[in-house]
Amino acid sequence: SDLEIEEAKVTARAQLGLAFEMLDMMKKRGLKAEPDAFQYLIEACGRCGDTERASKLLGRMHEDGIVADGVVYSWLVTAFSSENAWNKLSGKNGEDLPDWANGASVEMDWNKLQKRSIREKAKDRIKNFAEDDADEEEVTGVRRKSVVAVKQIIRRRMGNENGQRLEPIIKAPSLEDKAFVSEAVLRQILLGESLLEIVYPDISIDTDNELCPRCNKLLTDDEVVSGWTSGNAQDYTTKCSICSQRFVPHFCVQSTAPSFVGSRGPGTPLLCERLSPWVLQKELRSVMSDRDGIEDLLDPDWRGEQTKNAILWWNLILSCMRYRFPFAFLLQGSFDTNLVAPTPVDDVQ
Repeated sequence: SDLEIEEAKVTARAQLGLAFEMLDMMKKRGLKAEPDAFQYLIEACGRCGDTERASKLLGRMHEDGIVADGVVYSWLVTAFSSENAWNKLSGKNGEDLPDWANGASVEMDWNKLQKRSIREKAKDRIKNFAEDDADEEEVTGVRRKSVVAVKQIIRRRMGNENGQRLEPIIKAPSLEDKAFVSEAVLRQILLGESLLEIVYPDISIDTDNELCPRCNKLLTDDEVVSGWTSGNAQDYTTKCSICSQRFVPHFCVQSTAPSFVGSRGPGTPLLCERLSPWVLQKELRSVMSDRDGIEDLLDPDWRGEQTKNAILWWNLILSCMRYRFPFAFLLQGSFDTNLVAPTPVDDVQ
């Protein structure tokens, strides 16, 4: 029915909104998303018919120096086409769509789809403010001196005086910004932590009990992470900070949930190999390439079928916890209610 379609569409847009929150959060942490992330997001926009976000993504890719390929553009067309089809089906009069999005054979200028970034818009506004002398005549006294002083600072910053350009006012993120979490993402993180305790009572994830097999050094979780080989998806080992011995690290998961199956059967601890983000990404792609893909990953029965499935799932949970990413969606298979849905705060925005 139309109501079910609308409900599914609203839920999908909420999930897409969370993904965009993550993208913005990464930017504030000083991180750049990989090209694949942009492709998947534009693909999601195409499935949801979200033309606005799809176009913004194209501009964001341009900002990050990523060249969009034919696959990206095909999903961009899908986004416009899906939105147009939905408007016609529901009788809504949305904004006029470009001819190419309606299937017409026209010459397309993809650069016109790339919206100007917020930074570019801000630069223009600041420039106009600095160059506009009209405001200075409309104010008097102390306020006029303040306006003039501010404009002089801006002009110096923009290099309009003596042809020199100074360092930008906005600097790279500080160490504190690297752990930045937005309110929307924080709500999902807290929800995930609460739901994890409901699904797995008395949950315990021990990552600080790893001994080096050579020197018996007790490695903390940070030391294990620092010993990974950056960018190597084939290396399952870490390096001891004392003797440089390489070995496969582990962590232990325990829970009193009746459905929890450990390494030696129900009710026993689960010993998991600790996977680096690069190895984890490779393993996840292998799972996602299967026919059922994401459905398997969210299905509690799937991670109970084989120990390797559970190890992969718990590595994903642990990585989300460490890097402060939302993971409530990974528990969706244990609940009937959509765990990523619009909230009153999101609706206002």
